[in-house]
Amino acid sequence: MTTHHHGLNSPQAQRETPLGQPETIKLILDRSQRPTRTVPIRRAFLQREASKGGTKSPGALATLVRRSAKRPLDLYLLLSAVTSGGDFSVTEWSTTWARSVGIFDEAAGTTAVSRAWKVLKELQLISRARGEGGKSTITKLHEDGSGRPYTSPGENLGDPYFQLPYEYWDKGWHNALSLPGKAMLLIALNQRKLEFTLPQERMFEWYGISADSAGKGISELQKHGILVHVDDEWFDTLKTRSGRGSRHVYSLWPPFTPRALGEPTTDEKAATEVSSGTAPKE
Repeated sequence: MTTHHHGLNSPQAQRETPLGQPETIKLILDRSQRPTRTVPIRRAFLQREASKGGTKSPGALATLVRRSAKRPLDLYLLLSAVTSGGDFSVTEWSTTWARSVGIFDEAAGTTAVSRAWKVLKELQLISRARGEGGKSTITKLHEDGSGRPYTSPGENLGDPYFQLPYEYWDKGWHNALSLPGKAMLLIALNQRKLEFTLPQERMFEWYGISADSAGKGISELQKHGILVHVDDEWFDTLKTRSGRGSRHVYSLWPPFTPRALGEPTTDEKAATEVSSGTAPKE
């Protein structure tokens, strides 16, 4: 009896070995053909506004963080990258999406991906339909969770968005960061300016993220050198003996420095600053 041994580098072994996570993500990102290699994400994903001049409320991100839904967030960000035009849909096998989040067992991967799409569908961030050849067609919907069709951001005034660079995946931050770290990175990008504050006591009111989660996320970003404490901002308050308080001023380090979005509008500044008690820096 003849026994055939297939080395790791043999053609048959290469055929039988699933594509790795980095290679899968690279193919997905290359498919998007975005010349800027950035993903535009509306502020509405983080913070909804009921109507023009209406009361702001936390967006879908808060629900994902509260439910510890790391995998749905990972898939949503990658889906946002690849759906760059047309009807903003993509048709792909579940096993491809599973490899993108580091699951290589076919049965387990299919189940995990299906559960993640279900979470995003419940939040009305996507719709899902059967595609050809056993694939699924996932269509991106508007970031505000209203269920309305997606359109490219920035086409109308009063439609603020930020950019997530592809280096988020290229440099492995999608694996290195925890869910609070990812949430605070998105919130920091949403500030749309070079220097900004992230008052933890206001995060729940503004974004639905607890002060504890915000603190963990900020510390993690600082540990990795993504977020840097560059200054302190002083303000008047009755919560200290002296009547003066301070908060950290941060900057995002490359590659996450805001790019090509211009200066924030007056409305954008108002949406990201403390509404009262802010004094100029000393």
